[in-house]
Amino acid sequence: MGENSAISTLSTQHSGISSRRRDLDCARSSTYHGVHLSSVTPQSGGESVPPITMTLTPHQRTVLNYVREFQHKRGYSPSLADLALAFGVRSKNAVAKVVNALVREGQLEKDPKGRIKIIDLQEPESAKLEPLMLPLFGPISAGFAAPVEEQAEEMVALEQYIITKPASTFLLRVKGDSMIDAKIEEGDLVVVERGAEPRVGDIVVGVLDGEFTLKRLKKDKGKYYLQAENPAYPDMYALEELQVAGVVRGVIRKY
Repeated sequence: MGENSAISTLSTQHSGISSRRRDLDCARSSTYHGVHLSSVTPQSGGESVPPITMTLTPHQRTVLNYVREFQHKRGYSPSLADLALAFGVRSKNAVAKVVNALVREGQLEKDPKGRIKIIDLQEPESAKLEPLMLPLFGPISAGFAAPVEEQAEEMVALEQYIITKPASTFLLRVKGDSMIDAKIEEGDLVVVERGAEPRVGDIVVGVLDGEFTLKRLKKDKGKYYLQAENPAYPDMYALEELQVAGVVRGVIRKY
């Protein structure tokens, strides 16, 4: 599947994997089977914009930054069809409404043929941000006490260590205890990559018959299902189809 895929659809009867695009902002929040995804917070690579766009809605900011990144990388602006495909919208009219709003806000303009153009093409914020560099001092014993190196082995870019694809990465706050044995606790933030190829054994954001949940992707006799990391919760099988909205790449927790 391509990097832009928003939701992967896994057949519950066959082993084939196809892709379906859908805007995660339209997703319902699950209150279902122990883990509830209570909020969606796109990372800076997907929403970063210049200060002058503060009057824009979050969705408008996301679209504007996507146009910036698209043009920065390819040298031309996306068409309405490109935007519809990227954001999982079937109708180009829905995308056109957002584009027209950005034109009214002075962020975009259209040429006589209706093609989109960035008025002031800037490098995307995700490309300009200075990485947060932290020193890595090497291993520390979790058993018997052992000395720690006094000199840093290397400097690690924290954002790049956790987030390799900012434009397709978002955060979800976990509610519930069904993933407790995978060391994912209530209140944790999970780092989710949208469009990643889901593999059996991955912890994923699953969409099961319209409900979102955080579980481990499993497969048995050619049939995909979702498995909790808590024996108190049953395996989850789709009545119609099982979709994967993203693959978990990390967990963030404050102590």
